[in-house]
Amino acid sequence: MTKSVNDGQTYSAKITETNLALADLKLSWVTAQYTAEDGLGPLQSMHEAGDSVVAIAKDGPDGMTIIGSGVLVAPGLILTATHVLEDFKGSGHSPVFMTFLPNGTRIWLPYDVCTISGPSAHDDKRKLTSDMSLLSCTLNSDALSDKPLMIAPMKVVLPLIGDRLWAFGFRHQHIEDGVPSVTPFVSSGLVSGAFPHGRGEWMPSPCIEVEMEALSGMSGGPVVNDEGELVGIVSSSLDNGGPSFITLIWEALRLEVNCPPPMFDRFHQINILRAHRLGQAKVAGKVEDKPWGDVVISFSDAEQDLYTRSTAIPSHVDEMPPAEQKFTTMQIEAFVERYDGDMEDAVEEGAERTLENLSLPEVLPFLATSDVPQDCLNLITDASVEVFEGIEDFEVISIKETQTQKLSIQCYFHLRSVVWIVSVPTAEYESHVSALAVHFMNPESSDGVTKMELIQRCSFKATITFDRQSEAFDDYGVEWSAVRRRKNRTSKR
Repeated sequence: MTKSVNDGQTYSAKITETNLALADLKLSWVTAQYTAEDGLGPLQSMHEAGDSVVAIAKDGPDGMTIIGSGVLVAPGLILTATHVLEDFKGSGHSPVFMTFLPNGTRIWLPYDVCTISGPSAHDDKRKLTSDMSLLSCTLNSDALSDKPLMIAPMKVVLPLIGDRLWAFGFRHQHIEDGVPSVTPFVSSGLVSGAFPHGRGEWMPSPCIEVEMEALSGMSGGPVVNDEGELVGIVSSSLDNGGPSFITLIWEALRLEVNCPPPMFDRFHQINILRAHRLGQAKVAGKVEDKPWGDVVISFSDAEQDLYTRSTAIPSHVDEMPPAEQKFTTMQIEAFVERYDGDMEDAVEEGAERTLENLSLPEVLPFLATSDVPQDCLNLITDASVEVFEGIEDFEVISIKETQTQKLSIQCYFHLRSVVWIVSVPTAEYESHVSALAVHFMNPESSDGVTKMELIQRCSFKATITFDRQSEAFDDYGVEWSAVRRRKNRTSKR
């Protein structure tokens, strides 16, 4: 199947099976030069932005038309507006993504998509959905290997009032003789408002207001700063010429999608920060993804000031009562400095008690993460645990006051050595010794039972309560746990 678009000349591409040559393409983060002028107009050429600006096409009974835009942020990873993708629901057609080069067109087809949603505060049957979606895509055309893959560099930032930004996208235009006429546009304007907590249920994600016009079809297209770095995507614009509302890329850092073949084949899922660490994406700004899943953004003084001034409690959020206020970073640091040793001891004791109280069915998933097969797990009749070497990488995530005037402390840490001692009937052990020896060590048989050991390093996200009056820690609880893989040991301790 061949798809064509027209911009004075016709661009066409044959849709193929997944092209594995995507993995061999050279990458480029070169960006265009921008003029500091307000207004809207066409780009100088169809291919000026290369692959970084994506046209999203809908192939219907009357032919193909462009209904929105997107931006390529890594090989096979595209950001776009969720409301653009919703136009395809119930249509029986999947989106076709197109990027334009001087010597041809690259065609991409969707592989997986992810966005963030949550419940409405006013309607139990309604969900609030972020307008930021991450898609993984396969390349389904000629790779055009003589041209690099142009990818948008990103910057995690809160644009300041008065900063100039530029938006790009493809105008939704008519079809002539089955060929859609498509023109890429650029618009420029100044930031006029900041909404770090969103604008109510209409736009629940962090966004900004920019005094610039955006045409129908530019939704989902990239919005960049004066360095050409992607800071957000076009979400909406008023029909009378402005302003436009831009969803910031913050939430995109939390999204994971299934890896598109042939990219990132070492992983089951991929996200933007992992792609950055692999050298397949570029993310500037002070941002850190924590091992328990949080993404932490640090602001400059000017950004922090704007954030503070812009975060009056929105009308759709209930104000937090004073008794549940969270500690600031400086307050957390002061508390940790004073109570660090006692807190780590209490957390370690709590984690050990939690593991000791696990039932056998609760222990087996821990063993399974070390690739112990189900056939071996089925042989286990009992399990106990011992913890050695203490904790490491202890970090306090948050501290807040509860309504009982106690402190609820959320923390993350590793137990260096968790030793599981499992019991198997000796007869079963002797029948399956070769399989069991791959995963367990130090077998000892007595009274018809063989005990063996498996060592893991476990991570925990947990909460513990601190009583201000008694200065004691109690009420330990695990929120999340994981196992870090170890190489198998064969020698005795």
